[in-house]
This record gives sequence, structure tokens and C-alpha cells, in this order.
Amino acid sequence: MNKNIFVISDIELGQGDIFDDFKDETMLIDFINKISQEPGKNILILNGDTFDFLKMPYKDVFTHHITEDISLWKMQRIIDTYPNIFKALRYFISKRSNRIQFNVGNHDFDIMWPSVQNLIKKTLKENTKIVFAQEFNNQEIHIEHGHQVDYFHKMDMKKPFIKYKGKKLLNLPIGSVSIIKYFIELKKEFPYEESIYPRHQAFESFPTFKKRKQKIARNFILKGLLLNFIIGIGDPISNVPYINFIKHVFSHGLETLDGSKFMRKRFKNIIKLHPNKKVYIMGHMHITHHDIHPTQDHIQIVTDTWRHEFRIQKHDTISKLKNYAKIVYDNNKLISVDLLTFVP
Repeated sequence: MNKNIFVISDIELGQGDIFDDFKDETMLIDFINKISQEPGKNILILNGDTFDFLKMPYKDVFTHHITEDISLWKMQRIIDTYPNIFKALRYFISKRSNRIQFNVGNHDFDIMWPSVQNLIKKTLKENTKIVFAQEFNNQEIHIEHGHQVDYFHKMDMKKPFIKYKGKKLLNLPIGSVSIIKYFIELKKEFPYEESIYPRHQAFESFPTFKKRKQKIARNFILKGLLLNFIIGIGDPISNVPYINFIKHVFSHGLETLDGSKFMRKRFKNIIKLHPNKKVYIMGHMHITHHDIHPTQDHIQIVTDTWRHEFRIQKHDTISKLKNYAKIVYDNNKLISVDLLTFVP
């Protein structure tokens, strides 16, 4: 029996406001409907950042103290904003052999809450063919979002929740906290420019955008890092893992923007944790990459995003294409691994 594994990442569904970076609803629905027609068993892996809880305010307020009720409220808002996408996913999962796996990303840690998982299952009208996980593994393949090898966004999976002032909260990493408390202003003021990748090229092309980012970054460094032990005293979610900053500088210097410069090291770290695979797939870095490693003979893929992004070409910006990985098995034998561009 044929088995197809489809992988997309970084859709970042929000609630349709200025912070919502998803715009291509029709294309995503067309993609889901198209792979629903594939013969055999089909597995759709939504490889992290399927939902953008991180840039969603809760009742017009941003907070880094995320309770289960807050995440549940946000999830319902996403469902209400994109009912046709969930309808397409229901159609996909209704096929007898099809499965969906939601891998956790740094924008949707919230799907770790049991009630959020139950709401998604209820909306898709399916309990047994939906999986929530950190990664997908079989004998040949490892698929994860990629934030766990990012020193700023790595989550403590031994302690994903934390108690504070009598409430159970998501134990967010410093990268998430910095976005919520500081850098969300950049998205609010420059929604178009913030959607341009590579980010360092966006700053080069839009000096005002760069200047505002530098001001916010200085504020974060002063308050979020240097004075955090005073300002954030007693708040465990605001704790700064300074060792992670040291590790980042040791691995990447002062580079924080160009994902292509982080990629090799991140794949290397994943391979150390999951050796002897033939295929490694990530998202997270907002770049496209497809490479057969010349010495170890394994495939490395970064699928890029399905949120609405632009790239700079000469002196203009153009919309980025939507890519997906397709892995084909025939009677449990790996036949092909491709990074493809979806054309409706």
C-alpha cells in the first residue's frame, strides 16, 4: 500500500487582525483538498507554528502569562476566523486511511494544553487519527519544527508548565517573552516590512524599519536582559537563560537575523540527537533549503513558510512561493523525498 507523508510549516493562523500574517486561505484549502485525493494512506504533518498564538492579544491585551483558558480562547478565535480551513482538514481526515500530526512550534506552544487539543479534535470531528507531538520519527525520517535547536526559542520540555501566583502557565522561552513584551510593537507599526525575509535585507531596504527595530532591541537588552533580575524579580516566566545567549554567540557570533547562517549548525545538532536517519526536515527559519549531504548521504530540507511573506528581488518585493515536502513509501519502502512548490 502506498503511503504519502506531506509536510508544511509556519502557517501562523491568527484572528484576521493586523498581527495575523496568514493571507492565502484559498491556496491552503486547495492544497489540503488536492492531497486529500491522493490514493493510499496520507499523513499530513503540520510542522509547527500552524497557529500564531504568540502574536495574538488576549482581549486586546498581550501577556506572557499564558493560562489554559487564554490559549483556549485564542484557539476558538482562530477556528472562528478560518472555518473553511478546518472544513478542508475535516475532509482530509475523513478519508479512512488519512492522519494528521500537529508538531509543536515556538508560535503554538499552546497546543500542549489538553483542552486546546480537545477543541481541535472536536472541530475536526475526529479523536483517533490526530496526533499532537514535538516531532515525527520513523526508521528513516526525523521531522521537527526546529525551535528546539534555537537557543532563543528552545522550550524546557521537562517543565513545559509552571506555577506562578496560584496559576498554571506556559513556561515560555526568552524568545517568546521578548516578542510579547517588546518586539510585537514592530509588527504593529511595520506589518508589511515585518513580513519580508530574509529579515536583514528588509532592514537594509527600509531604514525607518531598521531604526525602530534597533530602538526596541536596545530597550530589550537593557530591560529584558541586563536589568531583568530587578524588573522581573519573582516572575519565573521572565527568567533569562544567560547560558543560552553564550551558546548562541559561541555558535553564531552576533548574528541574529539571517536564518541561512544558523541552518548548518541546527541540522548538526538535530543529527546528534537523532543519528542514522535518511531524511531530516525542519521549518522555523523562514528559508527554503533542499540538500543531499555529500558525505553522510542524507537529505536535509527546510520547507519555508505558508504565512504571507515577501522576498526582495532587485529593488522590489515579490510574494514567496508555498513549498511542501512529499515523502513516498511503497509497501514500507522509502521511494522518494521531494521539496515541491504548490501550484493551485
